[in-house]
Amino acid sequence: MEIIQLSKKEIERAEIIVKILDNTLTKKKASQIMNISLRQTYRLCYEYKKQGIKGLAHKNRGKSSNRKINSNTRSQVLELIKHRYSDFGPQLIKEQLEERHHLRLSREWIRSFMIKENIWKVNKRKNLPLYQRRERRSHEGSLLQIDGSYEYWFEDRASKCCLINMVDDATGKIKKIFFTDHESTESYFKVFKDYIKVHGIPLAVYTDRHMIFKSPIGNLTQFGRAMKELNIELIHANSPQAKGRVERSHGILQDRLIKMMRLEKISSIEEGNKYLEKFRIDYNKRFARKPKNTENVHRIYSEDINLDNILCIKEQRKISKNLNIQYNHKTYQIIPKGNGRRLIGKTILLYELDNKIVLEYMGDRYEYKIFEDQPYNNVMDRKKLEAFLDKKQPMTIIQRHRRKIAINF
Repeated sequence: MEIIQLSKKEIERAEIIVKILDNTLTKKKASQIMNISLRQTYRLCYEYKKQGIKGLAHKNRGKSSNRKINSNTRSQVLELIKHRYSDFGPQLIKEQLEERHHLRLSREWIRSFMIKENIWKVNKRKNLPLYQRRERRSHEGSLLQIDGSYEYWFEDRASKCCLINMVDDATGKIKKIFFTDHESTESYFKVFKDYIKVHGIPLAVYTDRHMIFKSPIGNLTQFGRAMKELNIELIHANSPQAKGRVERSHGILQDRLIKMMRLEKISSIEEGNKYLEKFRIDYNKRFARKPKNTENVHRIYSEDINLDNILCIKEQRKISKNLNIQYNHKTYQIIPKGNGRRLIGKTILLYELDNKIVLEYMGDRYEYKIFEDQPYNNVMDRKKLEAFLDKKQPMTIIQRHRRKIAINF
């Protein structure tokens, strides 16, 4: 006995075809009911007369698709995913299979294949708070978002470090990325100096409220002072979502960059910084977009601007009557040029340039001697000492009585 599989739609069509053949329904009216063309209705009637109800069944039912991936390719992909790309996402796996193994497969096929093999788990969408969308800036160079991300970028091959990331708001391009041991003012100055020499001076910079960028007491930080000297507007975000361009870029980097450096066998900050430019170019090809306005509004950097004297730690100190100044627990004895008395009480500029202190007054630089303060002996802190003595002292009757009252109350 032959079993014929029909869908609900095909059974309903069979009933209408029977009415056509019984002359109780016209073909034109039937085509309108079935929502198919008149030509298709004639074809169905012909198939029904020729094969019966079997002629209405779909011809590909029970057959494998012509586009089905063969078993050898499936086995090869499964082997590669399990041994090389076990923690990669479907899109990144797709790219690596194309570039490294010359296998062209769709992202959705890889995703469904990984779900079927219990390699990929589908996450439920979280109920996150809603934020108002901010329009992108229309010109490249109009707004630069910068931030640092601490992560085990080299996994267990090196210690945790920070990646400084600079993203253009209009295009989403990564303009500069750099590995450093710690997020500091000096590291931001170094990256910003390289950025300006390559791209020019942006109109505005968007940062978080880290103490590097914003002082809790309202004073200008060293970074804020440098931006003011370069005539760059400094904007502080009230939440991570406000500077979403750079935050989303962090997410992609934490996924892709870590895995790509694993494939490239990169295990140190020095090797990582050499590889970052290649990765940055590839990232921008994949994820950057064109700005609304093609005009680049970066201000041109000229050598008249002394970046070394701007993007550095700069302090002011008052010169004592002995021609001394204090900085970082050290005494700097200024060696005067000619009459040194004219320097007494004057304010001198102190720069930290390339790990060296430079003293400058009225455009002239002065030599100096350094006298380091003697470190204190390792003695117990006063508060710790008082707490220690309080524990050792026996309590008086009055103190015991007060303590008892306080407990009972």
